[in-house]
Amino acid sequence: MTLDASNLEFAWPGGTPLFQGLDLCLDRGERLAILGGNGSGKSTLGRCLAGFLPVQGRLAWKGRPWSALSRADHAAAVQYVGQRPHLHLSGRGFTLREEVAFGPENLGLPSAQIRARVDEAMAFLGLSHLAGRDCHRLSGGETQRAVLAGALAMRPELLILDEPMTDLDAESRDGLAAHLRELPWSMTVIVLDIGYQDWMEDLVPRHLLLDAGQVRGPFDSAELFSRPLPERLLRPARLSP
Repeated sequence: MTLDASNLEFAWPGGTPLFQGLDLCLDRGERLAILGGNGSGKSTLGRCLAGFLPVQGRLAWKGRPWSALSRADHAAAVQYVGQRPHLHLSGRGFTLREEVAFGPENLGLPSAQIRARVDEAMAFLGLSHLAGRDCHRLSGGETQRAVLAGALAMRPELLILDEPMTDLDAESRDGLAAHLRELPWSMTVIVLDIGYQDWMEDLVPRHLLLDAGQVRGPFDSAELFSRPLPERLLRPARLSP
């Protein structure tokens, strides 16, 4: 197993568990959606699976706890793109090219390899023509793709996307969804969202439900819609006009 979680539990200090008894195994290239309403703890669960928060239970990446990896190996293994992409920007006034290169540079890669990774990630997401633009002058959809390009330039084996369509208009949403469907099938992908959305159909065939501290699934799409589940977990999120 690439990612193996057993009897996982997390609670903030002094709080009740956000989830408990979670068992999950993901192989290389598997795709999973974790669905839960606002405040359900899905973002926290995503950060736990990425090894960013301590958990009770067993959590292993390729048979090793995340804590056994060096910082560089951890960053090369998993990338997490949060709900607010502008918070992922370095804040250094970089151009798009410089921003996308920031992560690979911190891995100490050779310059030629960094350039190749950056060019590939920007081309994949249709950003090459914006390479010299100040990142803080990008549109919302462009910023989302820029942050994703930075994550992809790290060549992660595990990519976690937290509500990737938040605040995008329909055109930007459709464009980003098309790019996500073209992600390498060797990459394990976890999508966190408030409910099932139509763009997930070809990307994430399995779904885990998180509601009121209870974890259910994973279900495939047919099982998901055949079960009497809370309506808010099955209703597509409202898109911006």
